[in-house]
Formats: sequence, structure tokens, C-alpha cells
Amino acid sequence: MALALNHNKLQQLIGAPFPGRSPHELCRRETVFLIGGNLPVYETLETMYESYCLESTDLFHITFAGRDDLERNLELVHQVKKNFPVRLMGRIAWEITAPIAEQAYLAGLDILDLPWAPGGSGAAGHDDRQAVLGHAAGIFPRWSTVSSLDPGSATAEQMRAAIDSLLAAGVVPLPTVTTGTEVLDRDAAGVTYEYLLAAWQRHEVLIKPLLPLIRLVTPLDSAEPAGFLRSVINRIQDRHHLATSDLRRHLRTSGAEASFESAGL
Repeated sequence: MALALNHNKLQQLIGAPFPGRSPHELCRRETVFLIGGNLPVYETLETMYESYCLESTDLFHITFAGRDDLERNLELVHQVKKNFPVRLMGRIAWEITAPIAEQAYLAGLDILDLPWAPGGSGAAGHDDRQAVLGHAAGIFPRWSTVSSLDPGSATAEQMRAAIDSLLAAGVVPLPTVTTGTEVLDRDAAGVTYEYLLAAWQRHEVLIKPLLPLIRLVTPLDSAEPAGFLRSVINRIQDRHHLATSDLRRHLRTSGAEASFESAGL
């Protein structure tokens, strides 16, 4: 699906950024269900089910809490995936290791977001982050590892370099305008998003699964209305892609269990 920069939407986001995602809150924004990773599992599932039956949902998005809460956050991921046939995205803002990325995938995440500050300091930290992002991209299906970027935290040149570096590693760069985003220059941000669109197209990035979130946290919009028939076709294709992804995870999980059994674990 073709996307274009909406300059009016960019101005609106600069004035009123999308509210930050919290590990302690549950809310719906358009067709995205934002789920706090530290919420009680069964009460959360009950509330989600009631809302899910009333309104269309295209993406579940879980915000993980801190490192000490990883186990309970992964349990919520597992239960949500088990009970709802909807694509599930998770955001982990702290530094993770490659095994944690594997755990997140096997628990049920379809998309993993590992935010990164392109203007951050420290070459060693940069290399470590790139290594984990690259490893996650090898675990998750193609173009299902994302790195949210703060477009106000770096120069235009640093943003372009980060976009190119992430795409080369198989990671989808996603500059987002949310609460906490540093002060944005409208013209500079516009240049960044135009460059992003060209880079996505150049690398043939699969953007469709991320569209519900993109509409909320970026100034990018569909270049033209889809129409009823195209919407139906898109939904069928999306369900097929999700089923394929779930089968891929099942086979990987079965392989991991077989390895543990053969090792006597």
C-alpha cells in the first residue's frame, strides 16, 4: 500500500503528540488495542474480549515493563496470543539480549519493537544494539522486527544513517511522534519522513502489518482510499500472512521442545 507524508497531520502531531504507551494501562486507539504488560492477565483478557466483540481490531500492542517484570509480561503475551486471532506487537524499551528476543517470539509476539536513539553516544553500545536487532530480525519473520526512533533526538544526517543501517540489517525503522519526543522542526521532520518512504520502497519493506500503528504515531497516510473490495482483499491476505506466521512459530517451538527433550532437559 502506497503511503504519503501528510503535512497537516505532521503539524498536528508536533502540537499534540500521540500519548506515550504505558505498561500499566489498557486502552483502544482506533483499531489498535494498547495493552500494558504489567496488567493482571485474566481481568485484562476479559476487558479485551468485551471490546473486541464490539469493535474491529487490527493490532494488539503490548508495552513491556522493566527487566524484572519480563516473565509476567511474557505470560500476558502468551495468553493474548492464545485467545485472540489478531496480530500481536510488543515494545521492549530496555536493552535486551538475543535469548530474550527468542523468548518473546516463542511466547507469541508477531512483531517486536526495540526502540533506539540514533543520536545516542557510545560506539560499544551502538554495536551491541545493532547485534541484538540483527539477531531479532533473524528470529522473527521478515520485516517483523521494528526499531522506533525519536526523530527529535538526532540530526537529519543521523536519522538517515540510522534508517539505512536498520534496513540493511532487516529491521524496519519507524520514527514516531509520541509524548516524550524531543522538540521537532517541522521541515527537518518532513525531510526525514520523505527519506523514510523512499528507503522503505527501495528495500521493499512489508509495511501493511504496521499500518494501524503507523496511522497513530506518524504523519504518514494512505496515498489513496482503498475502497471496499480492496479492503476485503487486504484483510484476507492479512489473515493468510498471520496464519503463516503462526505456523512458522509453531514449527520453531516444536523444534525447540524436541531439542530440550533430546538433551534431557
